[in-house]
Amino acid sequence: MAAIHPELTWHFGAGSMSEHRLTVSAAGVAEVRPIAERWLRAAPQADATWEFRSSQEAVQGPLVDVLEIAGRKVDLSKMLFHVDPDEQNLRVHVGVHHPMFPDLPETVRWQVTFLVLDWLLGEDDVERWMGRVETLETVPVAPTDGAGLVRSVATMAGHHQPDEWTMAQWQNADGTPGLALFRQALRWIDYPTLDVHNTVLATFSAQDNGLPADSSVLEDLRSLEGELESLLGSRGLLVGHETQSGQRTFHVYTDGEDQNVAASLASWARSRRLGINSAHDPAWRLVRHLTG
Repeated sequence: MAAIHPELTWHFGAGSMSEHRLTVSAAGVAEVRPIAERWLRAAPQADATWEFRSSQEAVQGPLVDVLEIAGRKVDLSKMLFHVDPDEQNLRVHVGVHHPMFPDLPETVRWQVTFLVLDWLLGEDDVERWMGRVETLETVPVAPTDGAGLVRSVATMAGHHQPDEWTMAQWQNADGTPGLALFRQALRWIDYPTLDVHNTVLATFSAQDNGLPADSSVLEDLRSLEGELESLLGSRGLLVGHETQSGQRTFHVYTDGEDQNVAASLASWARSRRLGINSAHDPAWRLVRHLTG
């Protein structure tokens, strides 16, 4: 594993369909997750003996184990959670408490917190649905147990519609309006090898306020969007676009190891006299103002 990437972690466990499972994980590091995913895609087919995963899956059942960490024994059955669903941003904020937290160093509290969240939800759902996470030294108001946290996340996941588009409007300090149309429910963890953020910049004939001058301009922009999505196919993803001051910015993610799609995108942009910029962004931080 170290020869592939020094930050990869691994462990053996019982399989769900096979006798054994080998999990190779990025341990929550977004920059490493594409490597774990590519490792999984290169793995042999599962058989009766071995199956493979690229992230820690949830452990079924209640928290009953005793975790030995930093020379202490933490009874996980005493974990309590404060759950605050954020429907607007499709996230669940959570506070995590254990009676031993006041006596544990902060680093150990965080280790326990994320180990427990990974066990309850699975590593991917922690990234997919968790918002703000904090450790609590006192018992939270309206506490719930691990099963309650799992139910809250399942409810949020039930609202997950990745192909649904959301519109937002804003104004700059000088009053210049802006519009954005984006797929808010998209998450990088569902496309772990799409690790390059591409901004495609299209200028257009604008009104005094910087928005498209007329319906023909809008049709041209829609045509560009259709061409872009057709070019990408299954090799990339249009997350959304922003329009302001006579310019539309398309946010596109592609696989950094797919040189063909990068060349096709650059060639198409040149043919349409569009600007294009690319940056390595495996955690999709450059579109978090849209996706949350």
